[in-house]
Amino acid sequence: MQGIVPRSRFVVPAVLALMLAGGTAGIAVAQEAAQPGEGGLDALLAAEAEARLAANAAWDAAEAADRAREAAEAELARATEAAASARQAAHAAIATLSAAIAARQAAEAAAPVLETTVSTEDETARLAAEAEAARVAAEQEAARVAAEEEAARVAAQEEAARIAAEEEAARVAAEEEAARVAAEEEAARVAAEEEAARVAAQEEAARLAAEEEAARVAAEEEAARLAAEAEARAEAEAALARCVATAGEPTAEVPVTEEAQREAFRALAEARADCTAAARALPEAGAALYHLATIAQATGEHRDAVRLYERAAEAGVAAAATRLGDYYNFGIRPVREDVARAVALYEEAVAAGDPAAAATLGMMYRLGRGVPRDPERMIALMRQAAEEGYHFAQYRLAQTYLSGEGVPDDAQAALGLPDPRAAIPFLAGAARAGNVDAAFELADLYDTVVPNAFARFRWVDYLAGRGDVPAQALRAFLIEQGIGTARDPERAAQEYVRALETGQIEPEAMRGTVNGVVPPWDPETAVAFQRILQERGLYRGGLDGQVGPMTLAAARALGQP
Repeated sequence: MQGIVPRSRFVVPAVLALMLAGGTAGIAVAQEAAQPGEGGLDALLAAEAEARLAANAAWDAAEAADRAREAAEAELARATEAAASARQAAHAAIATLSAAIAARQAAEAAAPVLETTVSTEDETARLAAEAEAARVAAEQEAARVAAEEEAARVAAQEEAARIAAEEEAARVAAEEEAARVAAEEEAARVAAEEEAARVAAQEEAARLAAEEEAARVAAEEEAARLAAEAEARAEAEAALARCVATAGEPTAEVPVTEEAQREAFRALAEARADCTAAARALPEAGAALYHLATIAQATGEHRDAVRLYERAAEAGVAAAATRLGDYYNFGIRPVREDVARAVALYEEAVAAGDPAAAATLGMMYRLGRGVPRDPERMIALMRQAAEEGYHFAQYRLAQTYLSGEGVPDDAQAALGLPDPRAAIPFLAGAARAGNVDAAFELADLYDTVVPNAFARFRWVDYLAGRGDVPAQALRAFLIEQGIGTARDPERAAQEYVRALETGQIEPEAMRGTVNGVVPPWDPETAVAFQRILQERGLYRGGLDGQVGPMTLAAARALGQP
């Protein structure tokens, strides 16, 4: 009976120890699992609250078990006290029974003496004694039976109390076991929830790590893609820069000479690969598109040329609109002639600042092609192109100022034409661009209209330096005469020889004029000239300074193979 108490005393501490152990482990796991994110912390806080409720429930169950144990102990004490009272009553009855048995035995011992002295009285007394003995025996038997019944009742009560105590102890033990099992189940549930929370936290951490890794990989791939695009764009921009550096900025201007034209085509051929790479990678690479269109035009691939010029024009290349205008203006296949469309394209290019478009549109106003004939508008457009450095416009405008070219006679006076002095800066611009005719006309102007010997010599020298043979001969003449430069007979003779060696000029026509007349040879120059011819074995006459048939014949031999 007393073995129940130690077990019940440890119910609450055991439950508390189990719950606290589970709660501490849960908190530790929760703290560890909560690190990846806020979602895991919320789940662990919820699990901790549920564990705390379960611990409170286990505590209440343990207290109820303790109260039941205390009630059983009180009932056992009451039964034990009743059993003790019953034992005392049984002992008193046994004592009474013992006294009765002693009295009966005493009576039985005294009976023979009485039987011999007084028979009747003795008989009566015997009968009375027997009756008393029987009564006493009956009382003793009744007391014995009562004692036995009381002992049996007390034993039954003790057995019932024992059974009740054992049943209560078994119930308490069952409740303790149930509380233990419930606590273990609750601890297992909390542990399972904590494990689930830990696994969920790990899975969430893994998911976040996977997302972070995926984001990192995506960022690296995007960075690599952007870097590749940037590198490709940088390469394309470098190709575009090389394309423009080699082929030049897009221009619809006509080359000033055939050599300049050949040089332009050579540059385009050299730049073709870079222009192609730039046009492929950079849709806005208008310069590359323009140069590729010009290559296609030069090779007769006009469909490709038109398509590329259109793309270049869309990219903002004004010269491309000018070239498209040329296709429509002249009906270059596959484009049909459409002068109105050409004028619109030229106007568009002029607005964008293309000098070639201004010059072409100026010519259309001069001719009245697709627009009204308007000399004033023609001059304005030509001046615009000339001031932007276009040699063709400079030369055409100079001709207009020199002779009124392109302007009806009745309109020239109103426009202040002719005006040779106004032609000089435009002829100079065209000459510097390489227009030989402009340079010669400019030298002639400085000889006749605006006399300036130094300026005349400067332009003749410029032409001679560019390899123009008539200019080389004229430079020799100016040096011979000391016009615009220092007189130098020896140098003049050498210059004459170099000009004659080309075979492109005759000795009779190689000298210039003074006031419209070819002057006689300077004697010193003539002697120096004859000496050179003599040294080369071409002249056998005397060094007399007289340039006659023999000297001229020897001079002609300089230009012969």
